[in-house]
Amino acid sequence: MDTRSSRLNNRAIFPAGVGAYGLLGAAAMNLLRLPVLSLSLLQGLALLSVTACGGSTTANGGTATDSGTSSDSPVAESDGGDGGEATNPDLITVPLAACGPAVVYTAPVTVGGSQKFTCLVDTGSTTLGVASSSCSNCGVKPEYTPGSSAVDEHQTASSQFGTGSWSGEIYQDTVAMGTGATTVKFTAITSQSQFFQLFQCGEVEGVIGFGPAGSELPGTNAYFDDLVASAKIPNVFATQLCDNGGTLWLGGYDSSATTAAPQYVPMTGGFLAQGYYSVGLTSVAVNGTTIPVATAQYADSVVDTGTSGFLLQQTAYNALTAAIQADAAFTKVFGSSFFDTQGGNVACAASSATKASLDATLPALTLNFGSVAVQAAATESYLFPYEGEAWCSSLVTDASVSAELPIAAIIGSPILRSNIVIFDRAQKRIGFAPHTACQ
Repeated sequence: MDTRSSRLNNRAIFPAGVGAYGLLGAAAMNLLRLPVLSLSLLQGLALLSVTACGGSTTANGGTATDSGTSSDSPVAESDGGDGGEATNPDLITVPLAACGPAVVYTAPVTVGGSQKFTCLVDTGSTTLGVASSSCSNCGVKPEYTPGSSAVDEHQTASSQFGTGSWSGEIYQDTVAMGTGATTVKFTAITSQSQFFQLFQCGEVEGVIGFGPAGSELPGTNAYFDDLVASAKIPNVFATQLCDNGGTLWLGGYDSSATTAAPQYVPMTGGFLAQGYYSVGLTSVAVNGTTIPVATAQYADSVVDTGTSGFLLQQTAYNALTAAIQADAAFTKVFGSSFFDTQGGNVACAASSATKASLDATLPALTLNFGSVAVQAAATESYLFPYEGEAWCSSLVTDASVSAELPIAAIIGSPILRSNIVIFDRAQKRIGFAPHTACQ
């Protein structure tokens, strides 16, 4: 029986957003957190869209060959107890909170030594932006008030996200996450449209970007880049995303939170890599069916904690949802027509099934990055919980993606919950390690 609840549609879960530059339709844009690229990047992407892109490079420009397991990224050794305290002095641990139905994640950020903000953690952007006390329409508290440590750069910056925008004054001030403090040029948001209103949790006062330097706004710089340079910590950060929260590690990752060594895949080179963490996701397998993701035209996929969905091109979306839907155990729980055939709405079904029972009976996904295969349980890939009363699909698509955005997929936060994800920027690779049970 089809158990879809009409009440739990996409607008019930994700506040409505507006598409920008025609990148995606409005419904799918409810899930997209990637900022719209600058004009120069858009021009380059338009050029890329008519040619095949891809290829992998190492830091020195050579061909990347490391795609297996490795243990040479900075890790924190534990004392062998029950998730004991890490002993690596370089490792900075920052708690994460799940905002809304576990689709975006926030962290505490301190600006100016004492002003505390809850900020979206976004690997799809780079600049820190927090609501300013001079903002007339932000509608959030607290807001940033420049103090004695602040320097007004007398410049402005603006950022257009897929579902909203903001602009403001650039200041230089101290910024800290956990014990990691440095001086950053960031934006104090003085005006916004459909940005703060996106978050159902109502506790977001800004966004802190962890993307590559190529996507920072002119006049600003990146918190993590500056922290690496000033504190001399390893150029690595990692996430463990859970249903109710998680952890962000700066300077490495905690090996006591993993159950096996990481598998590393190289970050792809090329134009897209200037602004995003891109990888070669070649295919996704489920229940004996392998669905190609990368194509000759679009070879690269973006890894983004700030995108609250697993965004696929239409052909791959159709094939993957059909393969999942064909599973008898899935149909028994969610009915025979669970997924939205167009991919523009968030499919949800009222169900009291537990995470453990679903993962024990439903097919898992296998993400194939060339020779590296990463496992993702059902409830940490294509399903996510909604307020304890339903399960929803994280899979989305839009017909305009193939025409406007030259990427194969966006690997967003719902599917990044399947593993500890290690952003090893020093060696230009991303690691995936199975995690211990979330607390």
